Amino acid sequence: MNYEKITKKVAKQYGVDVEVSADERSVFLRGQCGNWADIVAIGKMYVTEGKHVVNDIQLIGHTEQPERLPKLTDSALDGTSWDVVVIGGGISGCAVARELTRYKLKVLLVEKHSDVARGASGANNGMVHAGIDLKHQCLKLKYGVGGNAIYGDVCKELGVDFRRSGQYVIFDSKLIRFFAKGTVKRATRHGIPGVRILGKDEIAQVEPAVKDFAVGALYAPSTGYVSPYQLTIAYAENAVQNGATVSLNTAVLGMEMADGLVAKVVTNRGTLSAKCVVNCAGVFADKVAAMAGDRYFSIHPRRGTDLMLDPKAEGVPTQTISMGPSLKSVSKFGSGSTKGGGVIRTADGNYLLGPDAVEIPDREDTSTNAQSLANVFAKHSQVCPTLRRSDIIAYFSGVRAPTYEEDFIIERSAKVANLVHVAGIQSPGITAAPLFSKDVAEIVRQYLLSAGEQVVLNDAFDPVRPRPVKARQLDDDARDKLIQSDPDFGKIICRCEEISLGEIKQALHNPLGVHTIDGVKRRVRAGMGRCQGGFCMPLITDIIAKETNGQCTDVAKDDIGSNVAVGKIKEV
Repeated sequence: MNYEKITKKVAKQYGVDVEVSADERSVFLRGQCGNWADIVAIGKMYVTEGKHVVNDIQLIGHTEQPERLPKLTDSALDGTSWDVVVIGGGISGCAVARELTRYKLKVLLVEKHSDVARGASGANNGMVHAGIDLKHQCLKLKYGVGGNAIYGDVCKELGVDFRRSGQYVIFDSKLIRFFAKGTVKRATRHGIPGVRILGKDEIAQVEPAVKDFAVGALYAPSTGYVSPYQLTIAYAENAVQNGATVSLNTAVLGMEMADGLVAKVVTNRGTLSAKCVVNCAGVFADKVAAMAGDRYFSIHPRRGTDLMLDPKAEGVPTQTISMGPSLKSVSKFGSGSTKGGGVIRTADGNYLLGPDAVEIPDREDTSTNAQSLANVFAKHSQVCPTLRRSDIIAYFSGVRAPTYEEDFIIERSAKVANLVHVAGIQSPGITAAPLFSKDVAEIVRQYLLSAGEQVVLNDAFDPVRPRPVKARQLDDDARDKLIQSDPDFGKIICRCEEISLGEIKQALHNPLGVHTIDGVKRRVRAGMGRCQGGFCMPLITDIIAKETNGQCTDVAKDDIGSNVAVGKIKEV
């Protein structure tokens, strides 16, 4: 690639002087710029096949917000030794940890928050993508299509709800429908089953909400939906059931190197030894790589905002639908920078609108703003004009972790032999994790064998995680029998979501030892209904205190320090 030519183009288009250097793996950019979106755009201009981009162009006048670290310091892990340390409790880290327990290895997963699934894995729409938007061969395509194919089996093992609902991409232009024929051919070439184009009458019959303007739709039957945080939790719990250790409230602060290897990992809970380290740190993956002197890629945070609708909302579509590209944006369809979002039916019966995609300079900026909310609603109400803003009961943002190449990085470091990178895992990361986690475990196994370690199968490995009871999914007879066996399942605590005391107790006695209000919320949805916990949160707080033999003032909403009560104002 002619970097000098690109640099001249950047100077002319953005007025930025970029200092460029390169080695065998990466292109390194330095300079200053007054606009973050321009910095990201400049980084993409230097993307070339076979090289990563490390973009160190500074945003003028901006100081990056420091990483949020746990309010905890102790020596719980100090001096301990592990075969494998997995950094990060998102879908990647939890799936990798579970796959590693197929072997007799001492596995530790560290997560800086009070629970797993606290980053992008807990703040996305849960769509299990078919892969129709990916144009070229890449790791996203390989693991996305392959992961989709095994999703039903994995979710059955882990006791997680998964529904293969299909996806309808709606066209309002005959020309766009014509262009979609190329997508169908590409899907066939990529091994994506059943993709076809529906005519105007057919889509109107399937989805009456779009009958007035839709001229057709692209149908991808292998698309599904899952609860992303419940799947991540299930992976972590099954890993623990098979011998892994999960250390929450544990942040990686640094690494000590010896003979070109990661010898020790420094955390807020002590310094530990590791034979192999797997970097699944999400938006901080390049920071973790830098700790080992192996920063050869950059993460540029991308925020997406979703709107949640009341499950009782009227006028919502019956299917998962999204608007097809316009004539202006059709060339960008399949660029890999965003899936475009849609009106997504969740595994729990809600509908989500979104997400959007906004490049941001701060890695943990999960704020929401009126402009994003308005943009998301305006975009997705096009495909379903009967949607009402009054049916929005909550909204949230998550931060994706793309590289400038817009593809996954799943490989052993070329520089640090005992370091494995699982980075750039943005959408379709939830779809791809069941498959790429198996390959990561194999990479680790091969490294340990090459280092002279013994790696044998864990004969006691059990892939089945007991399915939690969900009383509202039972028929009347089954529910009556459940209540007779345990009356707590007949005491409704969360009225909106019909969650019983028995289910909340079940959630609290989890293998990870999570006893927070949001931990209960993520496991059984108590507090996710129309009132957003307005009625049930005090009850849940009291239940947690009693089940943990504590006081209400000890109960945290989520991370350490987020206590919901500070004292008593009167005795009851």
